Amino acid sequence: MNKLVTVFNFEFKEYLKKKSTIITFAIYFIIAMGITFIPTLFGDNGVLKNLFAGEDNSNFQRSAYIVKDVPNFSIDKAYLKDAKEYNDKETLIQDIKAEKLDEGVVLTKDGYEYLTTKSVMEGSTSDFNNVFDRFVKKYIYEQNGLDYLKIQEIDTTVPKAKFVSVSSDKSEEAVAANYAVAYGLTFVLYFMVIMFGSVLATNVAREKTNRAMELLVVTVRPTILILGKVLAFSAIALMQVGLLVCSLLVGLKINSNNYSSAVKFFMENINKNIFFVWMLFAITGLLMLMFLYTACASLASRIEEVNTVITLPMLLFIGAFFGNLYTMNSIDGALAKILSYVPLTSYFSMVSRYAISDVSFSELAVSYILLVVATIVIAFISIKVYRAATLRYGQKLSFFKLLFSKE
Repeated sequence: MNKLVTVFNFEFKEYLKKKSTIITFAIYFIIAMGITFIPTLFGDNGVLKNLFAGEDNSNFQRSAYIVKDVPNFSIDKAYLKDAKEYNDKETLIQDIKAEKLDEGVVLTKDGYEYLTTKSVMEGSTSDFNNVFDRFVKKYIYEQNGLDYLKIQEIDTTVPKAKFVSVSSDKSEEAVAANYAVAYGLTFVLYFMVIMFGSVLATNVAREKTNRAMELLVVTVRPTILILGKVLAFSAIALMQVGLLVCSLLVGLKINSNNYSSAVKFFMENINKNIFFVWMLFAITGLLMLMFLYTACASLASRIEEVNTVITLPMLLFIGAFFGNLYTMNSIDGALAKILSYVPLTSYFSMVSRYAISDVSFSELAVSYILLVVATIVIAFISIKVYRAATLRYGQKLSFFKLLFSKE
């Protein structure tokens, strides 16, 4: 046990002493804290809202229109406010290009155009265009003998379907909030494993290629060595997540009074138990994957081979990640349920199912027990492969050949 603690402390402290680690932690802290200030700075009453906004166009003073050769087309200029009327399309285009105007509408018997310098990819058109949309609809309705205003009045009385999930007793708002949380936590675990799995693999490969491992295994058994490394890097990964969570909580505490009612309502609908379930599955899944990364990294004969030898855990993990994203939109489907019990994917999928749908305690327990058992089995397999590969140099090693080899 003393040697395990020694290996753990060494790996843990060595990584934390690096300047790059301190800088990375500081950047993550600032980013997480900064996210909580976004509504304060850019919300409806945000101090920077107007700094990045364009010129005011609330009365359509930077909008213009042309209506030509459309008989009996009526315009209620009260809706157009301060919008300007043009007669020539080329002049209108030149003024928009010269930034004298933000937008323009051209309606002729041959077509209906909305002109702006904004990219089509930036989204929907403006309120000014929506006003003209209503004018055009009214005109077309009248041409067909229909009363547009009457139809619009009736349309407002038509009941709209309310979303009800028969597979869940959660409200629509709670489902939306928990979906967002599950989506975010999925990416947190993804980046945590990708980042620290690669760092751990590189560390193991470097020790083997510079023959430092030969000295280590003389005094410390390979089993203790791999356990110490996996626990140390897993602890660092969790410490980083803990730092992010703490910075978010501090930022939320500071800025909570500045958030809109919509943001507060969203936060109130989040099921806090999701974070506990995520931590349980994430820690166990992280340990399982770290063992795999360490075992695969021990196969490398040169440091350049690291990315090649960790292909197995990378493919398994990335497959689980995309499988979860694919099933999140049909979380009660057969595939989502299967993935939530398979240990190589449940650390993603069961958390998502718990967040979005209704999952019983027994389902949660069965899935976690399977994950724990699989983690223990993979740990033993990884230790065997690591031990067999430790002192083998100058030859191409296979994970499965070493697994079934007789030491």
